[in-house]
Amino acid sequence: MIEIEDSIAEKIIARTKGLIPYDINVMNKQGKVVASTDASRLGREHEGARWVIEHQESVTVDSTSTRYLAGAKPGVNLPIEYHGQCIGVVGITGDPNKVCELGALLKMTAELLIEQSREKDAALQLSIEKENCVKQLLQGRDNTQALAQLKHYQLSLRLPAVCLTLKPTPQHYFAQHRLALTPALELMLNSLFCFNRDSMSVIVEQGSSMASKIAQLTNLIKVPFMLGVGTTVYSYQELALSQATANAALAHGMVSDAQVKDARVTSYYYEPHKEKIIINAVAQGWHLAELTKEYRALMAQDKNGVLRLTLSTLISSANDMGSCAQLLNIHRNTLRNRLEKIQALTGVNYKNLDQLFRLYLGKLILD
Repeated sequence: MIEIEDSIAEKIIARTKGLIPYDINVMNKQGKVVASTDASRLGREHEGARWVIEHQESVTVDSTSTRYLAGAKPGVNLPIEYHGQCIGVVGITGDPNKVCELGALLKMTAELLIEQSREKDAALQLSIEKENCVKQLLQGRDNTQALAQLKHYQLSLRLPAVCLTLKPTPQHYFAQHRLALTPALELMLNSLFCFNRDSMSVIVEQGSSMASKIAQLTNLIKVPFMLGVGTTVYSYQELALSQATANAALAHGMVSDAQVKDARVTSYYYEPHKEKIIINAVAQGWHLAELTKEYRALMAQDKNGVLRLTLSTLISSANDMGSCAQLLNIHRNTLRNRLEKIQALTGVNYKNLDQLFRLYLGKLILD
């Protein structure tokens, strides 16, 4: 059963009290006054309103009629209709000869406000349903249903795609501005976004349009924010992976210097740092200590970083001594001396690829 909400009733009073120089009342379907310019009438029963609801038509109350209608005063009461149903009553207190003409204006204004409110509620509900569809895709749950909903809502998503995670400062920015931001975001992002507790997730097409979308988001969001950019994916089933990597890039970047900055956006990209992000995610506790033991020993003794640079260059040279020496612009004997020093400090045989890889893992985690 549709009924006028108290908030809408109060809005009707607020919008019309400056236009009509008489007391105005709004009653619900039970005939109770729920909003009024006369505070003394709030919560009171109104027999005139009950008559209007029962008979679905206006009633004019004169001084004689008030003796038979409890809670009524002289004036006019009119039904508030929505889609052919009476959902409440609006009334003007005063001489019926003076207020009856104003009644039609008041009724029209009330019904227009209700129509606008219902349309806004319907638009909000549609936005929530679209967001839930996007959340399903990003969580990897029931992609078949989510894709069917995408089609139902006429949301086009072309692949390959990338997921972004935006985290504003202050954290409560999205909670405070969600309703204001949603219409612009729906146009800008084709509704392919969803709000989380203190962040927002976005799906964008990979390529030049991604930079354009980020620029548009920067212009729309009026506060600084951090941006996690996930891996590129080529199927709808992988969108959850892209979302997870965007979150991981953001979390990793916040505790490291792996960032790209401009005026208001600090961006963290997954792809350039994915090995380190993955290893940091899985290596915890004693596993982390074991993986980094040798490299920590090297760091403790290599104060000027020469040995670590030598190690990095050797690995990037695919363990080719000649190429490594050339890149470092040193003699091969000098290179050999450095590598033997690394071996003495860490116990890692640089000629053994398995051992060298373990040292490299420590570097990925700690550097």
